[in-house]
Amino acid sequence: MAVVIVGGGNAGLQVADSLRRKGFEGDITLFAEEAHLPYQRPPLSKKFLEGALAEARLTLRPEKFYADRAIDVRLDTKVTHIDKDAKTVLTDAGESIAYDQLVFATGARPRPLPGHEQQKGLHFIRTIDDIHALKEDLQGKKSALLIGGGFIGLEAAATLTTLGLKATVVEAMPSIMPGLVAPELAEFFRKAHEAKGVTIIEGASASNVDANPSGGFTAMLSDGRAVSADIVVIGIGVIPNSEIAEAAGLACERGILVDEFGATSDPSVYAAGDCATGVITRYEGRTRLESVQNAVSQAAVVAGSIVGEKAAYADLPWFWSDQYDLKLQMAGLSRGYDQTVVRGDMESRSFSICYFKSGVLIAIDSVNAIKDHMAAKKLLDAGTDITPEQCADTDTPLKDYIA
Repeated sequence: MAVVIVGGGNAGLQVADSLRRKGFEGDITLFAEEAHLPYQRPPLSKKFLEGALAEARLTLRPEKFYADRAIDVRLDTKVTHIDKDAKTVLTDAGESIAYDQLVFATGARPRPLPGHEQQKGLHFIRTIDDIHALKEDLQGKKSALLIGGGFIGLEAAATLTTLGLKATVVEAMPSIMPGLVAPELAEFFRKAHEAKGVTIIEGASASNVDANPSGGFTAMLSDGRAVSADIVVIGIGVIPNSEIAEAAGLACERGILVDEFGATSDPSVYAAGDCATGVITRYEGRTRLESVQNAVSQAAVVAGSIVGEKAAYADLPWFWSDQYDLKLQMAGLSRGYDQTVVRGDMESRSFSICYFKSGVLIAIDSVNAIKDHMAAKKLLDAGTDITPEQCADTDTPLKDYIA
């Protein structure tokens, strides 16, 4: 049996590794568009951009790892076409590779600023090469405009501020981190950034960004203001890389649709990671998550399905974000919450926000509270019955409620 994996990120690597761990002895070919072996992306906006982490430290596994496991990695190679009937993939080099089972782990790409898709000089944070270009452009620069107040924009703002630049963050929604955290947590991070000298502009979108004749850029905002900066970084979300799958006739909607076993509408094709919109059995409907945990967990499920060890994807989602000396760790999905409880003192910069829906704990976001986070993952995973009053009681560690 031959397995072809399209995509060289966390999900693609995990599928290949899990297959070998489960005793799969067939051929494994992994295609990666980038010229780099699979690597960590979270440090790109933080330690790697700051210069505090060497590029070699980003690599998830050395070349020997793949050779020892007979995983054929094709770097700098793009899959351009899938023939489901013939069960072949075609690369940009004109090579045709046959498969018995195909896995899409194509990830996602940064969403461009509307109307500026071809504009030069605007930076994104998604790949190693993106950061190399940004670092080169930073030489001699004093100010930065971050368009988008989500995790990428805020992490980049924190890093660039640490590097000595004056940062401005523009977020189109009424507050930063929209749809990601509770309003009180968003307000906490807004104040934290402003205390570091970052200008936060909320409720205004960047409708136009023009290069200045003397260098730098000026962005016109929807509220009539103009913001000038030496460099501009776009962080307004991503687009799942599902075009090839869609062209092949696979069902797609905001990503490649998969079931709880990672299978697409074609029984010989699977998908995992940022490109997949799938089923997590602990939640209703379909969900597309952008996280290392999801990529790794969903990929392991796919590998199990391929070798006949089917197990539905039920893992609890978790995420993290580092901004200055603040470590935000999130357990569970807070969507649909109707009550929040603050555990601890926000002024102390070590606390948690507990999210409830109809009296049931559904998520906990922790700031500089690692013990809360570790306990939260276990509590939520087990579905432990815990009240808002218990969550707020800091005299009792959350771990004491774990059954």
